[in-house]
Amino acid sequence: MVFFDELLGFSGRFHPLLVHLPIGILLLAFVMAIIAQFKGGAMYLPAIKLSLFLGTIAAIVAALSGYLLSRNGGYEEDVLSYHKWLGIVVALSSLLLWFLYRKESSAAFRFWLFFLVVIMIGVTGHYGGTLTHGKGYFVEAMPVALKKLFKTEEDKEEVLIVQNAQEADAYNGIIQPILKQRCQSCHGKKKQEGGLALDTKENLLKGGENGTVLHASDSKKSELYARLVLPEGHKKRMPPKGRTPITPDQIRLIAWWIDQEANFDKKVREIPQTEEIAHLLKKLETGEKDTPSVLYADLPAAPALPKDKIDAWQAKGIKIIQVAKDNNFVLVNAINYPQFNDKDLQELLSIKDNIVQLKLGNTAVTDLAFSIFSAMPSLSRLHLENTEISDTGLSQLKGLSKLTYLNLTGTKVTSKGLSKLKDLPSLKNVYLYKTANQEVATIKQLNAKIKADTGNYSLPFIETDTIRF
Repeated sequence: MVFFDELLGFSGRFHPLLVHLPIGILLLAFVMAIIAQFKGGAMYLPAIKLSLFLGTIAAIVAALSGYLLSRNGGYEEDVLSYHKWLGIVVALSSLLLWFLYRKESSAAFRFWLFFLVVIMIGVTGHYGGTLTHGKGYFVEAMPVALKKLFKTEEDKEEVLIVQNAQEADAYNGIIQPILKQRCQSCHGKKKQEGGLALDTKENLLKGGENGTVLHASDSKKSELYARLVLPEGHKKRMPPKGRTPITPDQIRLIAWWIDQEANFDKKVREIPQTEEIAHLLKKLETGEKDTPSVLYADLPAAPALPKDKIDAWQAKGIKIIQVAKDNNFVLVNAINYPQFNDKDLQELLSIKDNIVQLKLGNTAVTDLAFSIFSAMPSLSRLHLENTEISDTGLSQLKGLSKLTYLNLTGTKVTSKGLSKLKDLPSLKNVYLYKTANQEVATIKQLNAKIKADTGNYSLPFIETDTIRF
């Protein structure tokens, strides 16, 4: 008996294959029926009868396999009901058409009945696609012009707002609404893909066909969290492609709740929170959305770039690379123009408000360049490795409030010059390998926030390094 039930369940899995047979056969028969109706092609009648006979059998088999597949559960009941009964009507109507074409009957009546059957095939297929891909799958890819023509509006994303988040129940007030928004179209009361429902505490703890999805106190071992952070495009990532993605903030809140014992009864204020989590919870009170980070968003808008000058510099070998499509900031790289000198740098002053990164390593710039650097208010990264610069000009960098990175590798800079960097408010990384002074302590005394990298890394000796093959 168990084997028989398993065999029926297995047979149902052939429905996606079998369902296309009646569609193709019946549509072919309808094309011949059109010709016979309007062109007087009586010669097609035998082929129409045969196609209807085969199409009817295929429709009945497809409907039966669909019923067997539906017994596995996990489908939205109302959509499944429409799909099932329409499929049955298509099969019975095809059988009726076969009888009508075998006997003397009104050609017009049977043709228009056939037309209705074709319409039903399309509607049945639409509901089948909805079962497989979810509601809105067909409409979401429709061109904007057609959406306007048919007055089809996209569903507005529901915004989760929690009044006084700290007083809300952690599970019922925060986590369950997130799961309802992002997960329960496939794992809810109406549909349980993989046997998993996330609509109640009991179902969440029970898990699905592959076992539990919640490992209290360890989000990394919880399938509920692990599926959310898989790389985009991974076949097991949730929500799947085509569904509304879960936001990074929501993922962090789910991880926080799981790591804090996945408690179903405590209020938010009773659960330990980091500053980040407290901030995310506060955002829920206003419905503030995640905003994608924009490169150099804190800087004033940069002016348009002069195309003629950019082309001239590019022709020399000086690369001018726009760092983001939503602003006019650029990276200037002279790696392919080693003769780049102070005069060339002077010419770049025409785009001084656009430059955020300068890569002038292994070029011919000198200390005279520092007066030019100081006129670039948005400069954040400066590469001067293996150049002739020395201590002389470093003091002129003090006006660069955005400078975070400075590479002085292989230069003549000493501790005397480094002392002039103490007033740079944003400076975080300085590279000093092969300079006249490589003492990290020197710069650390000036500013504890600055990370000095002096190179000279030593690697441990491994015995296998001596093995010869």
